[in-house]
Amino acid sequence: MKPTSAIPEAGICLPGEQSWELWKHSSGGWQSTQTEDSPGDFKSAGIFGYPVSAVFAVPIRAATGDEELLPDIVDFQLEKQNMRPETPVGRLMEWRLVEREENRTLVLASVLHPEMADDLPKEAPQRFEFSPYLYYLPDDHLVVWKELGRLVFAVTRGDQPVYYHALSTPALTVATAAEIEQLLMPLYTQEIITHLEGIVLWTESVEEGAAEELARTFNTRVRSERRPKPTVPVTVSRIEPVSVGKAKIRAARLRKVRNAVLGCMAAYLAVPGFFAVRWFLAQQNLDTLKTKANAMQVNYGHVKSTLAQRDIIDAVINPAKYPMVLLSHVLAPLYQPGSQIRLKSVDIERVVQDVGGDKASILIRGESGNAQSTTPVTRFANTIKNNPALQDYTWNQPKIEDPKEEVRPFTLSGEIKPPDPNAEAQ
Repeated sequence: MKPTSAIPEAGICLPGEQSWELWKHSSGGWQSTQTEDSPGDFKSAGIFGYPVSAVFAVPIRAATGDEELLPDIVDFQLEKQNMRPETPVGRLMEWRLVEREENRTLVLASVLHPEMADDLPKEAPQRFEFSPYLYYLPDDHLVVWKELGRLVFAVTRGDQPVYYHALSTPALTVATAAEIEQLLMPLYTQEIITHLEGIVLWTESVEEGAAEELARTFNTRVRSERRPKPTVPVTVSRIEPVSVGKAKIRAARLRKVRNAVLGCMAAYLAVPGFFAVRWFLAQQNLDTLKTKANAMQVNYGHVKSTLAQRDIIDAVINPAKYPMVLLSHVLAPLYQPGSQIRLKSVDIERVVQDVGGDKASILIRGESGNAQSTTPVTRFANTIKNNPALQDYTWNQPKIEDPKEEVRPFTLSGEIKPPDPNAEAQ
């Protein structure tokens, strides 16, 4: 299993002999920089290594050399053994090629225990691996080491792990050799394991006579070495816990919402610019319009058409009637202390007619964060009604609905007051 040159800046989090370890790369190579009782105590890690005790390793011999058929074969074999994980998101299973011949292929499927999948650092790692793939394992060897107080072992075929398993004992004893032999016997029978070049012990938790019994049982030499530093495998694991998969979906939805909000903000910023240009052009023609209006007043008196044109001009040049200005007055109460109001939509409609004055309406839909009381909604409605800038509108009583999911929806509507006939006659 060859290492790669890609080095994660956040380091590797993997199970040590007694506790979790965080390894980071420096000029002197990989160094253990932090140890904790739980991976949740680490802030972040670029790669997270699951312990052998959290994984089920299933060697599968497929009677085909076509790699495109292997996913279906692996799924079928795992489902037959009732080990195929069913998850709405994420991925708790992967397989890796061990050896491929012309008419048959050997793969190792690894299934992550779902109850142990989400014990992670505070910030989700970018990549997930199983701990045997984070070490440079010797070819055709049985390797024994210790993880979180328990012995584990891995068997390689060539340079790839072909099986790994967690033992129940914290130290290598004479009886451990028989336990390992019993676990590996089916693999010898199926010729998944054909021979061992040797046995390596990466732990000092070895009782007297245990190494000799292990050498006698497997008829090969046993040597002790210090557990090596971790390495980053070339093959990138496709494992993804359910919690991380859900977090990615939430992040994607938040990005869509953020893009929509930014789009709305750009549109709202463009609307004032449009009206500002209209206002500037109207100001340039204002003197001409006033002159014409005065001439019409002298010649024709107070006729309705002239008043209607005045209303049309007022709707264009009076900033107080711009939709953006009205919207700002509607939103102003939200910034008062203790508002507890969130607006879902504000519909502002305005039609300038030749005869009969303006027709305008404002429809506010929102909800109160206090589902037990109607006071926040009433206070919001009174603030709107008492706003001098909104006195041209007749405001109805707010329609307050029953609480829904800890909020209380409401609707508030207002319509512009009709023109005063007496004012037109004067």
